[in-house]
Amino acid sequence: MKSVGTPFLTFTDDLIAEYRKIDPAAHRDIIRFYELHKQRLHGLDVEKFLEIELGYTNALFELTRYEAFLVRTKYLLETLIYHNVKYLNGEDVYEKLLLRKAAAHYHILELSTAQTILWQLLKMNPDNQSAAYLVKRCLIRETPDYIRRVQGASIFLFLLSAAMIAVELLIIHPFFSQHAELLEFVRTSVFLSALGLLIGAQIFHRLRSYHFVNTTVQNLKRH
Repeated sequence: MKSVGTPFLTFTDDLIAEYRKIDPAAHRDIIRFYELHKQRLHGLDVEKFLEIELGYTNALFELTRYEAFLVRTKYLLETLIYHNVKYLNGEDVYEKLLLRKAAAHYHILELSTAQTILWQLLKMNPDNQSAAYLVKRCLIRETPDYIRRVQGASIFLFLLSAAMIAVELLIIHPFFSQHAELLEFVRTSVFLSALGLLIGAQIFHRLRSYHFVNTTVQNLKRH
């Protein structure tokens, strides 16, 4: 019995030892290692198997291969749930993986999906500041109706300002120079109004998003 068990232990120990020699920041090396040895991973125990799987999945994320990362994440989350694993080597790998899943959706502009995951995370752990920050970024990156209306109004005012420049150059200066100063004042006011509307709307949108997230998180902490 001993002679049968020893080769298996050596096999698994050698594989995980070889993996742990790789610099955690050497993401391409981790991916190469995984792709070379993935058929052997099923011989590992659950924790060692997950350590390599998580390292590979993390490497995909770090190299911005978000689509491939999301495919692996779906399988990996199911594996964590099936084996009832939340912590690995003292780290909350389940929460970290969910956060990165949301970040991947954010980077490929799937903002609604990202927000759904982030709010789930915040319900689980309202103190997760990274999740709160990222959901704010999602909200800020969205363009609600009132922002679109303000942008439309600003574009109209910018175009009006440009038209006034043309009128000033072609008509006012040659024929009605006494009114040039007044028109210049009006034109500048229109341009600054357009700029102010645009900047003001963005500031309001940002503050509104931050306030909404902060208030919601505080409510989650009370329950």
